[in-house]
Amino acid sequence: MEGGFLEKAISKEAAERPKTDVAAGKKEWDERTLDTMVKVLEEILLEKNRLCKQDLERRVRTGTGVREFKGKCCGAPDEPVPGETEDAAARIIKEYTRPSALRESVGPIMEWSAEIFGNVKRKGEASGQVMDSATEVTVLRDVIKECMIRHTLKLINATNSGSHANGSHDAGLLATPQGYTAGDLNSFTGEMIQGLMEEGYGIQEDFVSDSIVNEVYNELELIDFDGKLTEVQQQRMTGHRTDRICWVNFEGLDREKQPGLMALFKKMISIPFELNKKCSLYLQASASFQLAVYAEGKGYYRKHVDGGYEDQNNGRKVSCTFYVNKDWSSESGGQLVLYKRRPNSFQIAKGALKQEEDEVVEKLDPTGGRLVLFRSRDIPHEVLPTRRKRYAVSMWLMGPPGPGDQPDHHTPT
Repeated sequence: MEGGFLEKAISKEAAERPKTDVAAGKKEWDERTLDTMVKVLEEILLEKNRLCKQDLERRVRTGTGVREFKGKCCGAPDEPVPGETEDAAARIIKEYTRPSALRESVGPIMEWSAEIFGNVKRKGEASGQVMDSATEVTVLRDVIKECMIRHTLKLINATNSGSHANGSHDAGLLATPQGYTAGDLNSFTGEMIQGLMEEGYGIQEDFVSDSIVNEVYNELELIDFDGKLTEVQQQRMTGHRTDRICWVNFEGLDREKQPGLMALFKKMISIPFELNKKCSLYLQASASFQLAVYAEGKGYYRKHVDGGYEDQNNGRKVSCTFYVNKDWSSESGGQLVLYKRRPNSFQIAKGALKQEEDEVVEKLDPTGGRLVLFRSRDIPHEVLPTRRKRYAVSMWLMGPPGPGDQPDHHTPT
């Protein structure tokens, strides 16, 4: 299929969108065009060089906290249902990428893609960068891939949030304390829990022993030396962040060569179970982690939030970051800056709270053994430029807006 037809088709639909009373993504397309667009989505999902399905799976698993099906780990209840060979994440992905599901989603995906592609093309032409036809096809299909993944994740998050709101424990995604069998759920001090609930963030010192901290540091250095940490290109190009990262599942660790990470991951896997036990946050289990390094003299991450509400809701509810850096001093830079918890749009609209300038509440050195938890949707944060190499291990816990949040934090009235 030629890219020219695809571009013209979705651009035409996007251009006509403001002229119709039908909501975005609901415009009536003729059956032939609809069939063609669904076929394009199916092709992009299967293209080996684009890795769309693999990226979708990685982000679903990172989002829902469901590992690849490789067996039981640490009592986390995310194994396949007895008699089945697929875990919850595999079933979710299959459900949302079947032809009938793609047919339901093709409208908003293609309209969003056309809008983004048009903006990219106009900005390029304005700066004197004109794409040839082959480049246009490549860029357009990359845009469609990203829009398809994001739209699918949005649908999955909405479904999971609805299941939690209805008290569902579907497929073992919810980190139910009664289902955790790997030890006691008493890693956090009362002050840490209180801070997370009242101020939106909490700090736990000495989360694991010094020996584990040292092991993890050495193992991260080897991972870095092997070139497994890579830049996030899109955000690197915009100057938003300069760290290098990789994603690791618990089952992907080398038990002999990475005992420190094994021990740390086991401890971090317990976090959503303990928070659900003590705070009723309706968090999902997770065994997916991000390893990050900030290079000496040039590592930073601009101010941002990890999650959001409504259209900005990516499912993230609590961010967890653990540090392994030895003998860190304030002169080394690289502090994690936490800002005061922001009110959401519903609170502002009701007049309950006002939007104010972001106020710094903490500047934390990335000291070895320190674990920081904060509300993904509400706490702006950044990493200041670092003067020495800085490592971090992060995990994001998914959950619906509402349970455990501030009053009326998610429901407009």
